[in-house]
Amino acid sequence: MRRNSRRARHWRRAATLLVFTAGLIAWDLHTNLAQTLFIGPAASQAGEPLQVEGLPLLRPGTLTLGEGNPTVAVAASIDEELPLPAPLNATLNYDQVDAIVRRALDLDQSARSLRDVIDADDWVVIKVNSVTNRGRLDQRSRDVGFYYGGFEHPGQITDLRVVKSVIHYLIEHVGVRRVTIAEGGAESPRRGEPGFPSGLVDDAWSVIYPQFDSLSWIGLLVEFGAMGVSTVVDTSDLNYAPWRRDPIPGGAIQRLGVTRLTYDGAQFGFHVDGTGAFRTSGFFMPVPMLDADKVISIPAMKTTIYGTTLAIKNYVGTLASGAYGDGTSKSQHYQNNPEQGYVDLMSYNPPAYAVIPGFWGTEGDGPQWGLNVQHNVVVAGSDPVATEAIANITMGFNPLDLEALYLAAVKGFGTLDRHHIRVVGRAPETVQRNFVKSRGGNMRGFFYGRGIRRWLVAGPFEGNDINIEHLAAEADLQPLEGMAAGAGTWVRAEHLGYSAERLNLGKIVGTEARKSSYAYTLVFSDQDQDGFLWLGYDEHLKVWVNGEVVFEKPSRTLFKLAGDRVPVRLRRGENRLLFKVGNFAGDTFLAAHVVDEDGDRLPGLRFALPGEVMTGVIDLSTAATPEVAALLGNYPNPFNPMTHIRFALGQPAMARITIYSVTGQRIRTLVEGRAAVGTHEVSWDGRDAAGHNVSSGVYLVQMEAASEVGGVFRQSRRMTLIR
Repeated sequence: MRRNSRRARHWRRAATLLVFTAGLIAWDLHTNLAQTLFIGPAASQAGEPLQVEGLPLLRPGTLTLGEGNPTVAVAASIDEELPLPAPLNATLNYDQVDAIVRRALDLDQSARSLRDVIDADDWVVIKVNSVTNRGRLDQRSRDVGFYYGGFEHPGQITDLRVVKSVIHYLIEHVGVRRVTIAEGGAESPRRGEPGFPSGLVDDAWSVIYPQFDSLSWIGLLVEFGAMGVSTVVDTSDLNYAPWRRDPIPGGAIQRLGVTRLTYDGAQFGFHVDGTGAFRTSGFFMPVPMLDADKVISIPAMKTTIYGTTLAIKNYVGTLASGAYGDGTSKSQHYQNNPEQGYVDLMSYNPPAYAVIPGFWGTEGDGPQWGLNVQHNVVVAGSDPVATEAIANITMGFNPLDLEALYLAAVKGFGTLDRHHIRVVGRAPETVQRNFVKSRGGNMRGFFYGRGIRRWLVAGPFEGNDINIEHLAAEADLQPLEGMAAGAGTWVRAEHLGYSAERLNLGKIVGTEARKSSYAYTLVFSDQDQDGFLWLGYDEHLKVWVNGEVVFEKPSRTLFKLAGDRVPVRLRRGENRLLFKVGNFAGDTFLAAHVVDEDGDRLPGLRFALPGEVMTGVIDLSTAATPEVAALLGNYPNPFNPMTHIRFALGQPAMARITIYSVTGQRIRTLVEGRAAVGTHEVSWDGRDAAGHNVSSGVYLVQMEAASEVGGVFRQSRRMTLIR
C-alpha cells in the first residue's frame, strides 16, 4: 500500500512538472509569435475554438489516406499499350473506352486502388452527373437545356460507357454486393413524378444517348441483370429518395445570410468574409448517400464559373431538394458561397474513389451553355483532391487557382500539393488540352483564381499622390515584418477568407480620404518566364516588379477584379512586388494575380513573404557543403496546409526529424535514417502519424543528428499551422 502511495506521489509530481514545462513552452511560443492581421472577423460556429481564414476550426475529416503520397492514374487513347490507340479527339466505341478505363484502374497499384477500397459486402453508390436531359424534347424547340444553341450537349452528362466499364470492373475484381447508380439532377424530373412534362416519353434514366453507344441507364440495369451475377445493380433518383437531416461531418464551411460582394467582376456567391452564420443545422440528404458503404464519384469533365466541375462539385446533385419543397432545384445549396456548400455536401460520404473521364466534356460557359469537347483521357484515384488536381492539369488549369480544392484539402479530404502526388501512367501535361474558361454565363463575373493573399502592408501616409515617395528609395524596398515604415511598421496581412481576392487595406490603414499605403510580397518562379499581372484597385496605383515600374495610373479608378492586365517578366528565383495605392475617398482595396494569357497562375510560382523562402531558387545538389548541422527552419510559416522543412548536415549522420505538440506529444516522424552531407528538405502536410489532419496551433519541429565521429545534435523550431 505504501508502495502504491509513493508511486501515486511520484506520478503527481511528474504530471505537475509536465504541466509546468508545457506552460513555459506555451508562454514562450505565445510571447514570440509574429503579429499577423487576418482580414475579417474570426467568429467560429457555436462552441468551436478560434476560427481564422473564414473557416471554423474543423475536426479531422472522415477520409483517412494514411502515410505516403496518394496515387493518381492517367490513361489516354494515345497510349501505345492499348489494343487500338486513337487520337485524343477521336470518337471512340465502347470497347475503346472500356480499355482506357481499365488501364487507368489497373495502373493504380497502390494500397488504395479501386480493388482495395471496395469490399465484397459493400453497398456502393456511383454518383453520376446529369445536368440536363436528352429526353426533354420539349426543350429542343425552346433552344434550352440539352439542346441549347441548336445542338446536343452530351458533354454535360457522365459518360454511360465509363459507368458500365467501372461496374464490370467491380464485378470481376471485387464481386461487390450492390451498386446503385445515383443522381439528383436539377433539370431532370423523373417520369411519373411532379414536374415531368406531359406528352414526353423519356426521362434522364430511360432516354438513349447515341453519343454513348446508344446506352441508357435503364438499359444498363437490364444488361447487368441478364448477366446472372450476384451483384445487384440498380438506380436511385436522389430527388425523390427518402431523406434525413444530419449535421455536417467535420463542421460546416458554408455560411448563410452572408453579405454579397457586388463589385465589378465579383463571381456568383462571393461574400464578405466573416459575415453570416455557419450552416450548423446541416443539409437534408438522401438516405442512399448517407447509408451507402462507399461512394465512387464519376463526373463529366466540364468548366464552370469557379473553374472546373469534377468529382467534388458532382456532389451538388446529392442535395435532397424535395425536402425543401424545391422539386429538383438545388437552390438551397446555392443560397450562399456554393464552393463551400458542395464541399460540405461531400463531407457526408466522401468518395472512396474518383474516376474523371473526358471522352465527352464541356468548355467555355459551362456547364449548361458551353461547347462540347472530346478529350479521351481518364484520371482515377482514391484521393479526390489529388485526382481532381491532376484532372485540372489535363484541362489546362492550375489546381492552385481552384478554391474548392483548397477547401477540401483543409477539411482533410486529400492532397493538393503536386509534389506529394504520385502520378502513374501518363504525365498530365502530355495530354493537356487548354479548355476555354467560363466567362460567367448568365452570372456575374468570370473565372478568377485565388491570387495573392499574403502581404506586408505599411501606412497610412499623407496624400494620395502616387508620385510622392513616402519611404526613401521605395523602388528598392525589401521590408521585413516589424521593420519601421514612417511612423509605423510593416504589418503582415493575410486575407485567406475563401471568398474573393480583395485585400482590404482600409481594415489596416484606415479609410481616411487622401491617404496612401504600400503592399509588398514576393513571387518565386522556377524559371524565367513572361506573364501578366492582373490588377484590381482603388483608386490610384503604382506597381514595381524588381525595382522597375511596370504600371502607373494616377487617374481615379474604381475597383474591378482584373480590371488592368499588365505584361510582366519574372526571373528565376525571387521577384519583388511592391504596390503603392492612393485613396481618394472611402475604403481601399487591392487584388493581384500573376497569370498566363487566359488567367491561370503561371507554372512553378510560389507566393511568399520575406524570410519564408530562400532568396533564390537553389539547386540543393550543387549547393555549398554545410559546415555544421543545422535546422534551417520551415517555409511558409504560418502555413496551411503544407510547409517545407530544411535542414543541413556537415557530415553523414543518423538523422531524425520529428513533429511535436507544444505539450511534448509526438505527432509524426518525417525522417529517420542515415542522411548524407548537404542541405535537405522534407515536407509536412499537417497530418499525424495515422494520416489525420491535426488542428490549428503551434507545433515544434525537432532535428536530431548522431554523427559517425560521435556527438548528438539537437535543435527545435516553432511552426504555426492555421486551418
